[in-house]
Amino acid sequence: MPQKLENTYVIQQKNSFSNDAAHKEICMEYPFSHSVKKDGNEASRQFSVKELAELWLTDIQEILRPSSYACYQAYTSKYIIPYIGQLQAGVFCKEDLFTMLEFLRVGNGKRNSLSQYTIYVVESIVRAMFRYGAEMGLVPEIAFGKAGYIIKNKKDALPLSELEMQQLINTARQHEMDIQIQVMLPLYTGASLSELCGLKWEDIDLENGKIHIHRNLMRVQQKKLSSKEDTENISDKDIKSNKSKKMATVLKEFELPESECREFIIPEKLARLLELIAEKKNPEKERYVATIDKKCKHTGKKYSPPDGRTLQNHLKSLGEQAWIPELTFKRLRDTFAVMCLQAGGDLYSVAYVLGVGINAVCERYGQWLVKSDSFIRGIG
Repeated sequence: MPQKLENTYVIQQKNSFSNDAAHKEICMEYPFSHSVKKDGNEASRQFSVKELAELWLTDIQEILRPSSYACYQAYTSKYIIPYIGQLQAGVFCKEDLFTMLEFLRVGNGKRNSLSQYTIYVVESIVRAMFRYGAEMGLVPEIAFGKAGYIIKNKKDALPLSELEMQQLINTARQHEMDIQIQVMLPLYTGASLSELCGLKWEDIDLENGKIHIHRNLMRVQQKKLSSKEDTENISDKDIKSNKSKKMATVLKEFELPESECREFIIPEKLARLLELIAEKKNPEKERYVATIDKKCKHTGKKYSPPDGRTLQNHLKSLGEQAWIPELTFKRLRDTFAVMCLQAGGDLYSVAYVLGVGINAVCERYGQWLVKSDSFIRGIG
């Protein structure tokens, strides 16, 4: 049974504005999904949280990267609108926000509880949405107070120890090449999960020993198509629009901003594995590197991209076999960054290879930066 939530907006009657079966299911397990009553009268439904969310998403679309916008849109449609979308934006309050977040945190029998980071992002989106509404004069300013789910030490790196890294590599070598490459690529290039999914063989120059990271792969929502419709003819505007009730989640490529694109030398251990795979499999240039041993459905020269959730499950399973619980691609990226610093990489070069700013490297990997004043002796 779902947890009973106490809130000033818990309603006595069932919602009457939707006959959708999935929505009725949510209404049964979450009190916010019912009509709101205030002072015994049903509140006006002329401006809902859902409508505010749609206005906010439309307004921020032009100032965000496509991948970031897709992430905000996905969180809003999955974790915010189904639960508080029909509430009145004008009477929403901080108690409503924290009740929703607590419900998402504990989960129930039908839905798994969310991670602290996911709840943190959801809270940030709701706060930004209502701040936008207040600035535009659409809703009263709401004093939400201090954030309830701040991530403590979120910026602190957590690299693998040398022993853990060797355990992971040895465990990966007991598996097929597709599993090995899914581990070795982020470990020896610092590629994020989305960048790993978007990497193709055309981005790897084995002759000169270089790798070019300039693309990532994100999940976005688009209208469901009939068998007669061609996905090639869908515009980006249609993909980003969430007005249709029939939506499907698909993987879509995005070019990275120029500041995050990079090309650098492939480490020797990774180069040997890539050369072995290229010799053994002879993959086409258009093929995704992370699915070398998978049967990809393709039409013409287009290949199915790897699913980041599948890759994360592979890595988590591999980590458990190597006695490294809850292993993530973020930890592999942290390990690569620390190895670069310990190998003598200067701050600017490491920031370039990671595709981030120098300040980001200082904040996350500051304890691994070598501090020395010996250079002062050479001045003058």
